[in-house]
Amino acid sequence: MPENRVYTEAETTEKLKAEGPKWRLEKGWIRRKYKTHSWKGTLMAVNNGGHLAEAAWHHPDLAQ
Repeated sequence: MPENRVYTEAETTEKLKAEGPKWRLEKGWIRRKYKTHSWKGTLMAVNNGGHLAEAAWHHPDLAQ
């Protein structure tokens, strides 16, 4: 079972570089921007992300 602990800012930054290069740590939040080319593409991305988040019992904030 994984260890339950809080990563330091430096550990988080290194982990993101290694495992999620398009993600960044910003003011305590892990963030990523997505660019879509239409409202339909945006809707599909949000719905897909919502489905995955719900399956992981995670509820991320979404912003424009």
